[in-house]
Amino acid sequence: MKTHLKNTLFALPVIGLLGFAPVSFAHDEYQDHQTEHYGLNAEHEAQHEDLNAEHNAAHEDLNAAHRTAHQYPMTARQHRRLHRQLDRAHRAEHNELNAEHQMGHDELNAAHQDYHDYNR
Repeated sequence: MKTHLKNTLFALPVIGLLGFAPVSFAHDEYQDHQTEHYGLNAEHEAQHEDLNAEHNAAHEDLNAAHRTAHQYPMTARQHRRLHRQLDRAHRAEHNELNAEHQMGHDELNAAHQDYHDYNR
């Protein structure tokens, strides 16, 4: 009889752990996942801020080149050529920024997927 009592007294805490442990592990997993998302979102926001700064700097550079070129006399043909060159430079800069933007998203998506693959 004493053995049954000891077994029962031992089994109750173990049963309690089995019932509550998954809840606490699930909570920790959720917190880890949220922390991962906060980190990725912060990185994403920082990337956008960097890209916006690059975009603004590129526009300033093109505007400065435009103002500088207009300080000198030019024919209508030269003026059209200048604007075509500035337009090409502007498109090239936008294409480069868009490629950087997509690459940043791809890297963040891969990091997020790696987190989920590792924690399965």
